[in-house]
Amino acid sequence: MRRTIFGACFAAVSLAAAPALLASATTTPATVTTAYQGARAHPKVAGPPRASVLTVVIGTVLSPPRPVVAADGRRHLAHELQLLNAAFFPVTLRRLDTLDAATGAVLQSLTGPALAAAIKRPEGGPFDGTLGAGLSALAILDATLPQSAHVPARLTHRLVVDFDTPEGLLGLAKDYRLGPTPVRRERPIVLGRPLRGNGWVAANGCCDAANSHRAGIVPVNGEFVAAERFAIDFVQLDAQRRLFSGPVGQLSGYPGYGEDVLSVAPGRVVAVHDGEPDQIPPALPPFSLETAGGNWIVLNLGGGRFAFYAHLQPGSLRVHPGDRVRTGQVIGLLGNSGNSTAPHLHFHLMNGPSTPAADSLPYEFARFTSSGTVTDENALFSGQPAPMDARLAGPHRHQLPLNLQVLDFGR
Repeated sequence: MRRTIFGACFAAVSLAAAPALLASATTTPATVTTAYQGARAHPKVAGPPRASVLTVVIGTVLSPPRPVVAADGRRHLAHELQLLNAAFFPVTLRRLDTLDAATGAVLQSLTGPALAAAIKRPEGGPFDGTLGAGLSALAILDATLPQSAHVPARLTHRLVVDFDTPEGLLGLAKDYRLGPTPVRRERPIVLGRPLRGNGWVAANGCCDAANSHRAGIVPVNGEFVAAERFAIDFVQLDAQRRLFSGPVGQLSGYPGYGEDVLSVAPGRVVAVHDGEPDQIPPALPPFSLETAGGNWIVLNLGGGRFAFYAHLQPGSLRVHPGDRVRTGQVIGLLGNSGNSTAPHLHFHLMNGPSTPAADSLPYEFARFTSSGTVTDENALFSGQPAPMDARLAGPHRHQLPLNLQVLDFGR
């Protein structure tokens, strides 16, 4: 996986996403099934409890999924499943399904290359299908269903594995359920625009591409945290659909540099950080959890929701802790500070004010228009016009933008 542009605040320190700073965008392989396939009910059988079995791979969901309607018109239940091979021998992962726990309906099914692409090893590198003895991995999951479909109260997962059974051991399960989790079915908050203008690419966006936001699972305070599950790096294209014109290191050649950054809702300023210099693309100096976001602002939007804005220009912050802000108010200018190799705005919502330790929350923008989706992220990095197709083009209301979608917020 090659090193790419932008920077995802904390993803580069994530053991699950290292060593890349930003994973290249991927398309969903043919072997992934995301359609809601209807109920596959398991009959209820009266009698004694089901016998216990030995399951060598165990699974734990990091955080209960929170449904959000995305720009494809489907409801997404993005979540992560930590897998641990508790055996003293290697195990091959064959299949991983996400199910409605009540009906058995398959919401997502991963096999082959799609399964390998969804698995992130803490030690880094591509997943070859085998989980070594005593090792763990993270499955980056995106179960979807039609917007009008019933949202399950609980999910579970079906895992199919294979291994050579050691001599003297019997009854080891190779097909079983694991990782049950409730679904938090509260409605996501609807936000105003964070920027003005057109041509904003939702880089590192949700939900199925295991990029450096989606797969940027950070080990903080003794546990894994999906701090950037729904984060977006907003980078602007010029009229020729270029990320920059002129020398790559000239900040003024990036159309988004210096653009106004707006408050997405009424709220109160909780914390700010200023004084970090803008980086000269594509250089990236050493950073820590404290400096990864460069110059940043945290807003308390109420209801346990906090908005995080990162990589602002030094000296451009126009708010202070305790200030009240209104929707659309300018709070700073887009820059290139911190863990960033090109000017952009990093934006996400979280369930607490401590950025690296808070869980990422879904949100929907009240309205935006899309001109399509970038089909080759690599073209951006060379300064060439970005190729696009018509996927997701058109007006959108109360939806979360998807990865590499090009957004027009209007003036």
